[in-house]
Amino acid sequence: MSFSTDAIRNVALAGHGSTGKTTLLENILAASGAIAKAELVSSGKTVSDYTPEEKERGISVHTSLSNAEWKSTKINLLDTPGASDFVGEVVAAFRTAETGIMVVGADTGVQIETIKLWRRLNVREMPRIVFINKMDKERADFSKVLEDLSSQFKYPFIPVNFPMGEGAEFKGVVDLITNKAYSTPGDGKEKGEAVPADYTEKAEEYKVALIETAAEGDDTILEKYFEDGTLMDEDLATGLKAGIAQNRFVPVICGNAETGSGIASLLDFIVTSCPSPLGFNEKAINSKGEEILVPIDPKGSPALMVFKTTIDQFSGKLSFFKAMSGIIHADTEMYNMEIDKKEKIGKIYTCEGKNISERKEVTAGDLAILSKMEHIDTNGSFASIDNQISYIPLKLPQPVHSVAVNAIVKKEEDKLNQALHRAAEEDLTFQINFNKETKETVVSAMGELHLNIILDKIKDKQKIQIETRVPRVAYRETITKTADAEYTHKKQSGGHGQYGRVVMAISPLPRGEQMKFENAIKGGSISKGYMPGIEKGIVEAMEEGFLAGYPLVDIGTRIVDGKEHPVDSSEMAFKLAGKGALKIAVEKARPVLLEPVVNLSVFTDEQYVGDILSDLSSRRGRVLGQEALGGGITEIDAQVPQAEMLRYSIDLRSITSGTASFEMEFDHYDPISGKIAEAVIAASKANED
Repeated sequence: MSFSTDAIRNVALAGHGSTGKTTLLENILAASGAIAKAELVSSGKTVSDYTPEEKERGISVHTSLSNAEWKSTKINLLDTPGASDFVGEVVAAFRTAETGIMVVGADTGVQIETIKLWRRLNVREMPRIVFINKMDKERADFSKVLEDLSSQFKYPFIPVNFPMGEGAEFKGVVDLITNKAYSTPGDGKEKGEAVPADYTEKAEEYKVALIETAAEGDDTILEKYFEDGTLMDEDLATGLKAGIAQNRFVPVICGNAETGSGIASLLDFIVTSCPSPLGFNEKAINSKGEEILVPIDPKGSPALMVFKTTIDQFSGKLSFFKAMSGIIHADTEMYNMEIDKKEKIGKIYTCEGKNISERKEVTAGDLAILSKMEHIDTNGSFASIDNQISYIPLKLPQPVHSVAVNAIVKKEEDKLNQALHRAAEEDLTFQINFNKETKETVVSAMGELHLNIILDKIKDKQKIQIETRVPRVAYRETITKTADAEYTHKKQSGGHGQYGRVVMAISPLPRGEQMKFENAIKGGSISKGYMPGIEKGIVEAMEEGFLAGYPLVDIGTRIVDGKEHPVDSSEMAFKLAGKGALKIAVEKARPVLLEPVVNLSVFTDEQYVGDILSDLSSRRGRVLGQEALGGGITEIDAQVPQAEMLRYSIDLRSITSGTASFEMEFDHYDPISGKIAEAVIAASKANED
């Protein structure tokens, strides 16, 4: 069945680990009739956690796509992982959906990942709902979680329903829009009844607050509210929809996903009040290279963006996409912006977890899958041939945990590299880099768990034995003072000889400028035709390094004099002369090692702040500041040498009992000297031997 754009809702389920996102999805699918019954995560049979690694560990590792139909509306559901190691999956889901559903435990309230994910919603200015789950838990407290949310995020949080009892006394929910009570269902299907007398007063209080909030969402509705003192149901829905779209408030719905309680309230609210994709804009680049805003519109030129890639052993490469504009028809020719060529897109599928079924077309705003499209990856775009646009790639967080890898059996290296590149194709937060300086293949991921899952999967599927170790750091070398030198390359071995003399001056450049080459000769002692050869020699010498074999950077070179021979000079002779002159000059210019320094943000419970600060100090870290984020959670910002961070994900887990998380990105290079530099130089020479 095909749905119009205004009858589609795309929602991403997100939250801290173990808040019940997958269980919530199961019960949404069961309540809507998409599946016969909801399964427990522990059974290994849930719709969304279907990969071997998810079944084995009992956690979500990948974002899954499912869909439910509720009151003639299609709801696409993106179930995201809760562990910080898989935040890239969440970021992609937020880019794809129009609404985020933040799942929070009624017994735990706001947690570290809740705060971090909320910030990502803020970056996209994305409409959101909070679903307070697990109202049956021993320490469940609806009012306390509402207070926690308000103090953390400074938004108006408005209940759309409220619980009848808490903990062991939880009996169901009262829906404020339908004015009905929904008792905890025995079969997963909620049935609306009259609100019990002992909850009518509370229902009236909450309803007044809901009406006042809805009135502020739209000026016309506000006028009606002032005139009548209340709102009709139709106006209430209009006001709520307008307010959510503008992020004026956050609706709060509660329940117990495991029993299906609160599901009807949530689905009704998604359908009546959450935005459809219609009219949302996405940034793209047109054929002239200009950045433009393209509305999601079924009447526009056909265009799509791939937001996720998986490689299935049976179905091959699956490209999950969002139809961004127009209507995408199966077996039609479109323009693949990634390879700059026309290409037939083939068959289109929809899915319920791992189960896929064929479709003929997809309307703007809807989500679907292309199969076996080898020349398009995540962030890739297809567009109509007469309106070629490319959607701006999703910005993903940088990996924070790296190891050097190799196959224990040397002949399996190629097989390992192919498997690693396939994994990187599926997951853009998993990166591979061959470091020419250290001669290591280094793989990087968002954490130890993320990396172990990928490598274990390769070991199991490819039957490859993999060896891992802490990677060597890619240091740099530079100079700290000006110097000059001359070098003559002279060689005579019968026939034409080789001759080139170069006189140069070198000086330090500001960090990040790499290298500058200047021909400052006056009088033509060296022909201009030999200058490219000299520059090549200098570049080669800089790549080879001086102290420890790491590349030299940030050096300005000026060729001030030299000499050539009418017969024996050549570009090669001057290349060798330039190389020799640089090495002599560097030795005089007080060379030093540079080490990479990263910006670090640690998110932790207050009780661990002292231990983390002490640990950062031992790592030569410089703390830039700390901020209390509320709810007992603190953010610590620091700059730390990368060499001290190679095992940080493991050490931080140990310090904080696995509760803290961190983000890290390269910032700059700093000079090092003394025993630290001596150790680096000694290690480099030992590796050469």
